[in-house]
Amino acid sequence: MLDSKRLCFSNDNLEKTIEDIREVFAKSPVSEDDCIKICLLLEEALLRCQQHFGREYSYSLKIQKWFGVPKVIIRIKGEAYNPLSDEDFDDDEILPANILKGLMNYEQAETVYTYQNGYNEISTYARKAGKPLKIPGGSITIAALLAVVCAGVHALLPAGLQGVVLHDVAEPLLKTLMGLIVAVTGPFVFISIVNGICLMEDVTTFSNVGLRVIRRFFMIMLLMSLFSAAVCQFFFPVLSANGGSSLAPAELFQMFLDILPRNFFVPFVEGNILQIVFIAILTGVSILTLTNVIPNLKVLIGEMNKLIIKMLDIVSKVIYAAIFLNVFKTVAGNNMETIFAVWRIVAANYVFTIGFGVLMLMHIAYKYKINVVEFLRQGANVFLISFSTASNTVSMSINMTFAKERLKIEGKFCDFWLPLSHAMFSPSAAAALVAGVFYTAYDAGLPLSLFSLLITIILAMQLSIATPPVPGGIMAIYAIIFKQLALPMDSIGMLMVSAVFVLNVSSVMSMLIRDCELIDIAGEIGKRGESLKE
Repeated sequence: MLDSKRLCFSNDNLEKTIEDIREVFAKSPVSEDDCIKICLLLEEALLRCQQHFGREYSYSLKIQKWFGVPKVIIRIKGEAYNPLSDEDFDDDEILPANILKGLMNYEQAETVYTYQNGYNEISTYARKAGKPLKIPGGSITIAALLAVVCAGVHALLPAGLQGVVLHDVAEPLLKTLMGLIVAVTGPFVFISIVNGICLMEDVTTFSNVGLRVIRRFFMIMLLMSLFSAAVCQFFFPVLSANGGSSLAPAELFQMFLDILPRNFFVPFVEGNILQIVFIAILTGVSILTLTNVIPNLKVLIGEMNKLIIKMLDIVSKVIYAAIFLNVFKTVAGNNMETIFAVWRIVAANYVFTIGFGVLMLMHIAYKYKINVVEFLRQGANVFLISFSTASNTVSMSINMTFAKERLKIEGKFCDFWLPLSHAMFSPSAAAALVAGVFYTAYDAGLPLSLFSLLITIILAMQLSIATPPVPGGIMAIYAIIFKQLALPMDSIGMLMVSAVFVLNVSSVMSMLIRDCELIDIAGEIGKRGESLKE
């Protein structure tokens, strides 16, 4: 498509030009934010040209659109004049430099000024959106497959060189990377819990609603962890009433005492997640009590949360290297029979994630007389995004709209509950940690006592909220829980391979469980209207 016309700098023409530009970019691949920025920037540029050249001066507008990708070209004949620059502008009506620069920062477009052959030219165009290859598990799959290929090449090396590569290179490097990942996990879980508590308005809200919500979080995670343990006992029969240590009251009591830290800094130095969680809850409640005294404290915590997430984003780049090394080490150090046995953990994950999700759906359908087909139909977009991206974080904003408009949950309660649930409610992660312990004990030939199972479930519920929100982030939590239970780390590689096959399904079932729980808790406290009835 090609549209070109010549216009003078009258207000009517400028208004019509911006409307035409808005229409063409609104139908293009650019985001809504980019479309707004483009229109504001070009409107400011045209107004400046109107001031500089005069209302009777003319300009040409050319709109091109090839294969859905638009380009707008504004040309003005005359002396060089750059309306996108703030140099030499002192007029109060002119946008300041920081705002103008902000309007030129796009995600999927670009605006440039050039002067040649006596013409000023302002060009704005959308970039052709690339279509990345979609594969289950994304970069985790690539890292795992590359590790398998490298393990095959490793098997062709001389025996002496194989030992050097495996024990003198891969193992030390993996240990270093895992240490880096675990080091960032402690501050992340601390800030995420504190920020989640700070989302509540005050101590009264925390006492009346917050504590009830958090208790529900842990109750659901406990139920799913127990359900996971029952399923995993069928696939990995390692639980024994006489195996390992007995259920000693003194040992159990000591475990709860160990949750209390001796000082503020030691838990972060030692990576004791249980003690970090305790400090985080104490800190969050304390901040709520000081809100009136230090009103900007919550804002500071929110900014710190953004900082930690940015640090996680940077560190997440090494997670794929750690996954590669872990899978390489596992495949190179085991026979093929052990490798093919990974189907057991994949099957177990499917059974307990899908099974528990169906049970939650049946529960709310019976309790609130909800039309299950209509619920799944209206939430299909949310679940599809969770499945395709293997991320609940990506689908959070659209799930917020779904909860408010379709599920008829009170908006203020959604604004509080959904962000808190993403920080503190991870039943699928808790169940996956329990399954990882069963698989590792089975693979190592170690019996799992009732006391060890109790410790596993308590740790899984606590550590599930510490899982970094990045692909493969659960690997750091496996390392922590295996260290606490004195289990070998060798099985982490196979657990990450299994994650390639279960991550997408686990994400969509996690979102389903979260929405079912939202309906249930909102219904109990009167925050839900009538919708989706039979």
